Amino acid sequence: MAVFRDPIAAAIRELEAELSGGPRADLSPSVETLGALLLEREARLRALEREQPERELLAAVPDAAGLISRQGMVRSANAALESLAPGGRAVGLTLLELTRSGELSDAARRALEGNAKRLEVQLGRRSFLAHLVPLVRGEVLVLLRDVTEQRLVDSTRRDFVANASHELRTPVTAISGAAETLLSGAVNDPVRARHFLDIIARNADRLAHLTRDLLDLSRVESRQWVIALEPVPVGAATRSAVEACADAASRKRIEVRVEVPEEAAVRADVRALEHVLLNLLDNAVKFTPDGGTVTVSAEVAADVVTLSVADTGPGIERHHLPRLFERFYRVDPGRSRDSGGTGLGLAIVKHLVQAQGGEVGVESGSGGTRFWVKLAHAAGNRAAASPGETVTHS
Repeated sequence: MAVFRDPIAAAIRELEAELSGGPRADLSPSVETLGALLLEREARLRALEREQPERELLAAVPDAAGLISRQGMVRSANAALESLAPGGRAVGLTLLELTRSGELSDAARRALEGNAKRLEVQLGRRSFLAHLVPLVRGEVLVLLRDVTEQRLVDSTRRDFVANASHELRTPVTAISGAAETLLSGAVNDPVRARHFLDIIARNADRLAHLTRDLLDLSRVESRQWVIALEPVPVGAATRSAVEACADAASRKRIEVRVEVPEEAAVRADVRALEHVLLNLLDNAVKFTPDGGTVTVSAEVAADVVTLSVADTGPGIERHHLPRLFERFYRVDPGRSRDSGGTGLGLAIVKHLVQAQGGEVGVESGSGGTRFWVKLAHAAGNRAAASPGETVTHS
């Protein structure tokens, strides 16, 4: 009768005998291999136990974060850092392989030598503030904070302050110069006095318009302009805007046509909608030649109403169109200032339309320019806010 021997059980007995003082156990190659694998498994489990707190801490960091080993490679990383890697896997790569930034790689080398580093680097189209901190055990903690949006906001703020200062300086300089001339004796000459008083009045009016637009833009962007959505008849809002522009249109013999269906109604804020239409109409009248036509129309669809203000002006060159809604952007700065424009009207329009959950855009060609606004149809948008509901916006 054949007897089957369990090699594992036999190996265990021989090892027990050896450890009890007996002869060295003669283990088979397969048992030796099994022992080596068990030792490696145990080492890996111990390493995982050590790394688990590290991984939990890194996962809790909102920025891209990781640990750089003494050999200069990423030993552990959170998901944000992994996402920066070319293949989505940061562990095992150097910072140079991970980011393609020689500057960051050099900073990591210095940090491994014990020198903490803080620098800003550009990775593709994004800006990161990098912190590299040496750790006691010779490794380095790297943190990469995405500051792209912050830098964009800072740049926008600087541009805004510079543009606002320039826009304010021009009329202030004109008023100051005219006043000095009057004080130096021109006030005694009725003709000259009238001329310089006209300059003062015109530029004071321009300052008033600029101040008003700056305050409106500030209120919209800081959410102080509360938007209350309710069903608003487009016809009534259009008539109010047309009446406000009637004198200016009459002086230039411009025909203002209204092609708005009576049933057209949008989910909007009454004051905001009237402000948008008035601004677009005012621009159209300003930049349409004498004897031209401005048309306000509305197209009603199931869920959306598209409002349009079209003119028969000279049109706007294509390369200007993407920037028209930027603050202080002008196609023709001299002409815009002469017509009383502040460069803020379309920026206010954009913010007000977006605050009402809509879209705004522009089309232009040799036959004129058409600004359009899309807002939710009051009858078609059943999920919209109830009448008078107040909403916040950014």
